[in-house]
Amino acid sequence: MQRASAFGLLCMVIALFVCSAAPISGEAPAAASLPEGRFVVRAYYDDIAQVALLARFDVYEYHNHEERYLLVEVGRAEYDELSALGFRLAIDQEQTANLNLVTAPPAAGPLTIPGYSCYRTVEETYQTAADLASNHPELASWLDVGDSWEKQQPGGAPGYDLWVLRLTNSQLPGPKPKLFVLASIHAREYAPAELATRFAEYLVGSYGLDADVTWLLDHHEIHLMLQGNPDGRKMAEAGDLWRKNTDSDDGCSNPALWGVDLNRNFDFAWNCCGGSSDYPCSETYHGPGPASEPETLAVQDYLRAEFPDQRLPDLDAPAPAGATGVFVDVHSYGDLVLWPWGLDY
Repeated sequence: MQRASAFGLLCMVIALFVCSAAPISGEAPAAASLPEGRFVVRAYYDDIAQVALLARFDVYEYHNHEERYLLVEVGRAEYDELSALGFRLAIDQEQTANLNLVTAPPAAGPLTIPGYSCYRTVEETYQTAADLASNHPELASWLDVGDSWEKQQPGGAPGYDLWVLRLTNSQLPGPKPKLFVLASIHAREYAPAELATRFAEYLVGSYGLDADVTWLLDHHEIHLMLQGNPDGRKMAEAGDLWRKNTDSDDGCSNPALWGVDLNRNFDFAWNCCGGSSDYPCSETYHGPGPASEPETLAVQDYLRAEFPDQRLPDLDAPAPAGATGVFVDVHSYGDLVLWPWGLDY
């Protein structure tokens, strides 16, 4: 029997989520008058070069098939900007309704995520991982690897530690090939953290019962950062459509738009090639400098300790033949698989 890989098992879990998701709506006709507040449009383009013009907008999906469009969250001013840039626009009524559902007032109860009661909060996620490590110390360890932005601010909100759940049979020595999964670095993306947490529960619960899982944990290490942006996630759990961390001292005067897009803050090729914004209030703001945020540093430092850089400086140079390891940054819900390098088309 062919052995299942860690990535294959993760893909199976992802497939279950994707297959159970509701279909994307068809194109809705443009409304005669624009909605109040925030809404979602389909921005149709004729030339791939137009896509680069959307770097500072909040893009949900990218479709480069028969219908060439992007789903973009906008307000009235941004709608006018997109139109001036040459995009043909149509309001997507279904996705706008979904946006309104996510931003509805929270239901009663401190641990409820509005509209998503089956998704664990930061606290519940952390408790699940801590319990796995406490109840199965031979298979799981729960490692504090850094602090969130809020936690580093004296006299501010409590903030959070950033944790990694490490899964392997510690009774069998290494070195072992490693899988690192980073989940929910964009705060409002609930699914990745829940998916990675269920993946961990499945692996630990199936050890000794499933031959593939047993082989996987005996001879590999799986490292899961279940919540890559806990400060921002708490803002999202309260009903805000929050994407970034909560860094408030970079020059944005609007508290609803504070923060750095952690996914664009890593020091590799930082702010080199478009795809991010210099404007501190932008949803794709890359921060004041490379790896300026403590969450980014926690991820980088951990990865560099676990995956020594063996490549030559040339980006086209292959890794050595004996190099092992897989890094997966899980997002939702764009229906895309991206691989290095993402610097250009």
